[in-house]
Amino acid sequence: MKQIKTDKIKVVEPIRDKLDLKRIVAWFEKHNARKYAVLFIFGINSGLRVSDLLGFDVGDVYHQKFVVLREQKTGKYKKFPLKDDVQEILNDFCKNRAHDEPLFMGRCGSRLDRSQVYRFLCQACDDLGIEANVGTHTMRKTFGYHHYKQFKDVALLQAIFNHSSPEVTKRYIGITQDEITNSYLHLNLETSSEDLKAIKDSLKGRTKIKKIISYVRGYIKAGGTRHQAFAEDILDIAGVA
Repeated sequence: MKQIKTDKIKVVEPIRDKLDLKRIVAWFEKHNARKYAVLFIFGINSGLRVSDLLGFDVGDVYHQKFVVLREQKTGKYKKFPLKDDVQEILNDFCKNRAHDEPLFMGRCGSRLDRSQVYRFLCQACDDLGIEANVGTHTMRKTFGYHHYKQFKDVALLQAIFNHSSPEVTKRYIGITQDEITNSYLHLNLETSSEDLKAIKDSLKGRTKIKKIISYVRGYIKAGGTRHQAFAEDILDIAGVA
């Protein structure tokens, strides 16, 4: 049979294990890549696209309890609060910096590029043995995945992500794939003990009926006439007359 070649599709995934989130941050810190650690923390706690994260200036987040922005992709207005621990990390990161300076600086004083984010995040996960397919959307998907796991409110998450339907949201954050995977792993093709008993009882009943039919046929074949009408009724009821 001729084999059909298929291209391997790489779907960007969330980081599902919370311990791995801490390990990634620690890896960035260990490799003197603090800006990537801050970016990662900000990303998984906000659910923003990487393009919006990289578009912030220092003054947009420094000593701000709420973050306000207009999403680059959709043009929609967005406002959300910063948790105290995230706010503290951002304030420390922004300390003694000009308010109009890009929050995340790249090479030669320019704004950090998403390709650099992709490269560092992939390197961190590769070194740590994290097998998820990561990309620049991983931070946004990670936020969504753990938000859903905690609150189980797909409608709320749909509103946060501005998605067209709950199904789109679940598929985007990997929940749909989790459900599909779980169904494969827990599909039970073994016969339960209750079903086996029912089958056994059914077979016993069929065996008894076959014995009765055989006996009645033998009676008629032998020329029995006294109960012939009754015997024929039995065969008719059994559907073999």
